[in-house]
Amino acid sequence: MMQVPSDDEFADAFGVAPEAEDEPWVKAVRIDDVLLSYDENSASVRVRWFRGDDVVVDLYDEGATRMLVRSGAGESHVVVEYADGEMAVRIHPSVRITSRHN
Repeated sequence: MMQVPSDDEFADAFGVAPEAEDEPWVKAVRIDDVLLSYDENSASVRVRWFRGDDVVVDLYDEGATRMLVRSGAGESHVVVEYADGEMAVRIHPSVRITSRHN
């Protein structure tokens, strides 16, 4: 099971909280042009970055161990940790997605 931030942590960092999807154990949060959905039971994460109605990036991954919300110095991020690396999604001031795995 993946550790995830509380709804309040999302709301404090981004002004919105995750909501349950069709399956109540899957949550999703739309933050500006990024839609983040996750299932803490199956340890899966999906990140979709939109430009208007077009999907620019669609990433799905399993095996996450922890998700963190980080903010400070004018930036806000969602970081997904894996046993062999991490994926960082910077939301503010602009979207940037980086992934590093061993």
